[in-house]
Amino acid sequence: MRARLTLVGNEGFHIVTASASVYIDAFYTPIKGVASKAGAAADQVKSAHLILITHPHPDHFSPAKVLHAAKATGALVVGPRAAIEPLRDKLHNIALVEMEPARGNGRAGSVTVAFPGVRITAFRTAHSRHHNSYLVELHGFRFFHDGDNEDTGCLHAEALRPLDALFIGPWKGSKWVEFIEAVAPARAFLMHLTDEELAEHAAGKFLPHVCTRVPKGLIVPGKGASYIFK
Repeated sequence: MRARLTLVGNEGFHIVTASASVYIDAFYTPIKGVASKAGAAADQVKSAHLILITHPHPDHFSPAKVLHAAKATGALVVGPRAAIEPLRDKLHNIALVEMEPARGNGRAGSVTVAFPGVRITAFRTAHSRHHNSYLVELHGFRFFHDGDNEDTGCLHAEALRPLDALFIGPWKGSKWVEFIEAVAPARAFLMHLTDEELAEHAAGKFLPHVCTRVPKGLIVPGKGASYIFK
């Protein structure tokens, strides 16, 4: 196994390699009709090296749950300033990293940090003033999590290639289908689907409502589903 990906719920994923355990947007507050209950509770997390937060909306970020997971595991916590600030005085001896890229002229600015075995590039993308999308290079495994980005046109697709995995939401008007085709990842995963939308997909009704064509090989994971990259 080079990496195992598991959908925790909503846009939350757990990525495991031979030497790292990474959570992104995995510790959040369920909201009826928006984000169903996570499949992995924060108090059940036994090992984590990195916790990534795209933005501080409650269906992506619960300060209390991130605090619990970080204290239990000692994980590095990375996110925009608006997500890191609520944690700053409560996490002692835990590394907190703010990533605050700029955005202007319709293009996403970026900043990069590197630690042993991992390189993280944050892009300031369209959703709120404090929204990041992340390119993560992790022990030879490379993935991009687009968060709630509403405009994929602010990103340079060629700068992200090659990708092992792309996580993206089906935002209307975001041109997510064209973005998947431009980036051409080894695997593309659709995220931010409610239980009702997943049920529609199982019945073959969801994708025809949100796109005119389905990207080749698109994966729509159910909560708790795992995929292994070898």
